[in-house]
Amino acid sequence: MRPIQPKAAGGVKGVLIHLYIYLLAGFSIIPQCMVVYTSFKATKMQVFVEGFSLESYQKIFSTAIQSIKNTYLYCFIAILIIVVLGMLIAYLAVRRKNWLTNLIDTIAMFPYIVPGSVLGITLMIAFNRPPVMLAGTAIIMIISLVIRRQAYTLRSSSAILYQISPSMEEAAISLGDSPAKSFVKVTAKMMMPGVLSGAILSWITLINELSSSVMLYTANTRTMSVAIYNEVIRASYGTAAALATILTATTVISLLIFFKVSGSKDVTM
Repeated sequence: MRPIQPKAAGGVKGVLIHLYIYLLAGFSIIPQCMVVYTSFKATKMQVFVEGFSLESYQKIFSTAIQSIKNTYLYCFIAILIIVVLGMLIAYLAVRRKNWLTNLIDTIAMFPYIVPGSVLGITLMIAFNRPPVMLAGTAIIMIISLVIRRQAYTLRSSSAILYQISPSMEEAAISLGDSPAKSFVKVTAKMMMPGVLSGAILSWITLINELSSSVMLYTANTRTMSVAIYNEVIRASYGTAAALATILTATTVISLLIFFKVSGSKDVTM
């Protein structure tokens, strides 16, 4: 009857609360700031030396540019598939409830709790022999990304669909639209805010995906996260930091675009 209302804290209490939040936020971004700082450090071979340089960025744009392209390409294709599948599965689970749609909804959530390395090994075993020989290809990387991050968009799509009255679709159907057309013209458009929230979370986690990709990649299909892993293994921390900085910038820009387009101030499921 009386929902909780936000109230500004004043006096000493307000100062302490703000100080605590600022300190917590400051400490949390120190590691990321250190990565950005390291990416601009001058290096000689693989050892840091005095001064600053763009050498690490020059190296990655000459040797790891394919990894950057792969990350954006694979994740863009994966996010399109995730959005379409998420909306369709959510519609079936919410609007066409039966044992089969409940089973599909449950199966679609399994990858959320399955470790990425396990999924990677499973895909490698499943698609490593004819007639479906996908091991070492870009297709298996995209399949892995879709399976791993489908859950975010699926849950956000289901949440927004519960808030949309079925009478909206029924009205469109009564005016002559087919069920499929009414879904595209009415329901899908009204689902977009929730779908976008899930999609941005999926995108951010897609570009940072490592656990399954590291089991499936080849020299031609590796992504930025895999390239960072390889550079760290080789103790080439400058180039690893430069790649990590590009990943961070991509994440921040993605969030800013989402806030601008949606008019929201936060990302929620």
